[in-house]
Amino acid sequence: MVVATPKTEPLTVSALTSQLRGVVERTFPSVWVAGEVSNFTRASSGHWYFTLKDAGAQLRAAMFRGFNLRMRFDPRDGMEVLARGRVSVYDPRGEYQLLVEELQPKGIGAAELALRQLKEKLLAKGYFDPKRKRRLPRFPRRVGLVASATGAAVRDLVELFAKRWPLTELVLRPSRVQGDGAAAEVAAALKMLNHFHATRELPLDAVILGRGGGSAEDLWAFNEEAVADAVFRSVVPVVSAVGHETDVTVADLVADFRAETPSAAVVALTPDRREMMAGLLELRTRLSEAVAHRLELARQRVEQFAARPALRRPLQRVRDLEQRLDGLAGRLHRAAGQRVARTGVELAALAARLETLSPLNVLTRGYSLTHTADGTLVRSADQVSAGDVLVTRVAAGEVVSRVEKSSGEPGA
Repeated sequence: MVVATPKTEPLTVSALTSQLRGVVERTFPSVWVAGEVSNFTRASSGHWYFTLKDAGAQLRAAMFRGFNLRMRFDPRDGMEVLARGRVSVYDPRGEYQLLVEELQPKGIGAAELALRQLKEKLLAKGYFDPKRKRRLPRFPRRVGLVASATGAAVRDLVELFAKRWPLTELVLRPSRVQGDGAAAEVAAALKMLNHFHATRELPLDAVILGRGGGSAEDLWAFNEEAVADAVFRSVVPVVSAVGHETDVTVADLVADFRAETPSAAVVALTPDRREMMAGLLELRTRLSEAVAHRLELARQRVEQFAARPALRRPLQRVRDLEQRLDGLAGRLHRAAGQRVARTGVELAALAARLETLSPLNVLTRGYSLTHTADGTLVRSADQVSAGDVLVTRVAAGEVVSRVEKSSGEPGA
């Protein structure tokens, strides 16, 4: 048996892997790779790890925290991307990998994709719900402004407020409105104005986010989540006045009111004092005409009342009624006298008839009435017995007697 031995010193696995890594890194210091994202994970360190694949192969990839912090969109499994980076070898596993330094969605810009993803996220959280949007005040007393202190937008806002409704007090919280860090400044400015409002140091009726026109990149600060969150959490109603009419930012969608321009924001918040004065003058004219008309109607009614006899000779009616009352009293007195006289005649006739029918008249002709002590009229001798007391009434008085004998007794 023959044992073959290497003619040179053998390499360790680590040494060979290191040499291969050097060759790979020198050969592919920067390369663009197109593929589909799969197995995407976020490590607690902030690094991203995923796999790029196509129909025939796959490539492990890593994007370290220092590079992915600048990303405007979130990679997801199944997303087609373009990745730029250097190819290297991961020594512990002996695998080559792409260390990504730049990542772009394939077929759509990174900024556009980031904006779409943010809108989907905020929509799901209810940031765009119309039911949560508040009505703007009709006559604002104090309005906060978040804008660049040197920009044209703030000058336009101040001038138009002074022209339309100078009674409104303006509180400016300067902030950068474009460039790196602008979104954080806008959010901080809005939070500070809300703090002043909550502590009653500067009670506000509304806040305007103001910025003039510009490119999509210039307006990007108002598409950041930090600004959207500050607008959503604002206690004071927010008017977003960013860019021109065709520019619609995330802040516009979250705000209580979206104005096409900063000038439109002032128009939405304030009445026009000239229109108000014209309206007041018209109301004064209408009021004067209405009062004059009512006065004329009242004058005519007074004249009509004054022409009535009752008002021209107020005692005449009283005198007429007095005369009528006197006439009625005389008629009543005569009627009562006549009635009394007729009643007297009728009464006398009735008395005469009664006198004629009275049994007492019979007594005057010599007849009498006898009754027992208990008042029973005696019509027959059988009604009395010896010893009974009888009362006999004659025309003039009564005779009391005792019965000695009654013809009705046996043996009489």
